[in-house]
Amino acid sequence: MTSIVVGAGVMGLATAWHLARAGEAVTLLERGPIPNPSAASWDSHRLIRALYPGRPGYTRMALDAYAAWDEVWAAAGVRHYENCGSIAFSRAEGDWADGCRAPLDALGAAYELLPPEELARRFPFLIPDGIRWGLFMPEGGVLFADRIVATLVDLCRAAGVTLRPQAPVRAVDAEAGAVTLASGEVLRADSVVVTAGAWVGGLFPDLAARLTPYRQLVVYLDPPAEHAAAWAAAPGIIDCGFPDDHWAIPPVGGTRLKIGVGAWKRQADPEADPAVAAGEAEAFRERYRPVLRDLDRYSILEARPCRYIFTADTRFVLERRGRAWLVSPCSGHGFKFGALIGRSVADGVLGRRDAAELTSWAAGHLAAEGDRA
Repeated sequence: MTSIVVGAGVMGLATAWHLARAGEAVTLLERGPIPNPSAASWDSHRLIRALYPGRPGYTRMALDAYAAWDEVWAAAGVRHYENCGSIAFSRAEGDWADGCRAPLDALGAAYELLPPEELARRFPFLIPDGIRWGLFMPEGGVLFADRIVATLVDLCRAAGVTLRPQAPVRAVDAEAGAVTLASGEVLRADSVVVTAGAWVGGLFPDLAARLTPYRQLVVYLDPPAEHAAAWAAAPGIIDCGFPDDHWAIPPVGGTRLKIGVGAWKRQADPEADPAVAAGEAEAFRERYRPVLRDLDRYSILEARPCRYIFTADTRFVLERRGRAWLVSPCSGHGFKFGALIGRSVADGVLGRRDAAELTSWAAGHLAAEGDRA
């Protein structure tokens, strides 16, 4: 049996690897180099966390994701993960952090609530005013994204995957299992898996109403000397209780402190230049004024733009169309699931899992849920 995978980000690479391990003849197409620095998967580190308010399906998926990554570590002989834990801060009853408790309780996952005085002791860089408690989960932390992607490329090569960089795709015929490259070359296979990230709408225009491409920014900082040790020992910060949707990844494993502001994203054509505007990094850092002490003493090391795609409800899209599988597990929280989704999509292609069940699973439907992001 033959398979074509379109898009060599973490999802495409993991899917191609699992298919090849099962004996499929796999061709992996990428519009740029492999790995591609402009892809959403490319960065130094990403968070893995099971904190999902009102969404036990994604909490369950996150807990399952660790075993899927363990398969990758075992095959590669290297572990690209730092288990430093994760934390979210609650400022009001019913807020984002508070909503995480019910799914964790339902699944029996371990966590603790840290009072303000303990937060002040552990995290002296934090402004604790208004925080009721911090929900700390010991399992979770940092995935070293660029190392993972490079390792998956090596695993794909070793498994016999045909890698084709600089092979942009112009069209996919889902019923025929045919892929037309920008060069005019046509490839055919028994199955086609499309993991094209922000560019998927160009291949399936009907998805445009459901999948919106965005341009986002992340900023790397050098903290003041007196806060460096606390940051190096900090967990991944998932939510700070403000509408801006702050998150931060500690400088572990040879990486740098990275901060994010979910509310900073803006709709953008994925073909448009995402360049950082003059003064943008400084304005981005300013959004952390209510979060971090001594903010003006945090030096900006780098500001990096990225492209990604969102659904309106931040749930993932995974559906079968004829011979094709459309895979868009993005919405700003997908990387942690790369190994798990790659394995699951391969199982669908190989007939080991039902397509409708996979669609529901990827959308995070485990039980009756609310609809909070």
